[in-house]
Amino acid sequence: MSDVTTSTESMPIANIALGEIINEITGESFVFDTAEKADIKPDLSKGKEDILRVKNRIIAINRTDDICIGYNIKLTDNTFSPETMVLVDGGTTTSTGYEGAEVGKAVKKIPYTLNLYSEEKDYDSSTVRYVKFSFRHNKGTPVEYKFEDGKFYVPEFESTSRPKKGEKPIYITYTNTLPNGETSDGGSSATVPNPPTPTEPDETTGTPGVTVSSDCRVTWTFADAVNDADVTSANFKVTKKSDGTAVLGNVTMDTAKKVITFVPTSIAAGVTYEATAASIRKADGSGNTTAVTVEFSTI
Repeated sequence: MSDVTTSTESMPIANIALGEIINEITGESFVFDTAEKADIKPDLSKGKEDILRVKNRIIAINRTDDICIGYNIKLTDNTFSPETMVLVDGGTTTSTGYEGAEVGKAVKKIPYTLNLYSEEKDYDSSTVRYVKFSFRHNKGTPVEYKFEDGKFYVPEFESTSRPKKGEKPIYITYTNTLPNGETSDGGSSATVPNPPTPTEPDETTGTPGVTVSSDCRVTWTFADAVNDADVTSANFKVTKKSDGTAVLGNVTMDTAKKVITFVPTSIAAGVTYEATAASIRKADGSGNTTAVTVEFSTI
């Protein structure tokens, strides 16, 4: 067996750039500024360890691992709108402000997704991109209030995230744009005014459907799950048509292993590009996909 060494690139992450709460019933989004910190701790179903011991000798150990069932999140020093308080605290908005939940009664709270955005920093302190930490199916606890003379009022709240069966406890993705429209220094201002017509995946040939967005993102959608080891920047890339120069960007994959997205971090305006998905292995080992290339131009 040969030794295989995989190099990794660490990301210097700093700050809490923005927080977002999404009502999972209506889809309505609320953004807020987090001034200080977010404490995020996994909620674990503890495993057990049984030791079979005879006098001074251990015969065997039976151990079960801890299992993460979600996260407990505490946000300190935030600014919130009354609409956000409804989701977190369980009260209601009125014509004159906000009212908490009625005392002595259980409140049926609306589930929400909590997204926290941090910043990946470069050598010169510029923001290369944002890192989004997403926690689904949250329910909040009554908000803790802190008032102090001479200081601004800021509430503090705790949120419990409990993913559903088959989901992950946390999703981490990269983006150049925050929900409030702010862009990172590494983001691209180039656009695609006339994207090519999106295509559908072909299950017979294994050819992915391709969509090029106006913000220069490229998405490949497969009919069948693909081998995640083959989802690399070498197999999913965007290059200049004129000389084949590769565009810098990030390749991501959804949990079903069917949707691959290329997000450019630096792409020029006024250039014609080619987006290519190479032939890769299917997840079930039944064969390979079919390579495809589409062309688009930026302004």
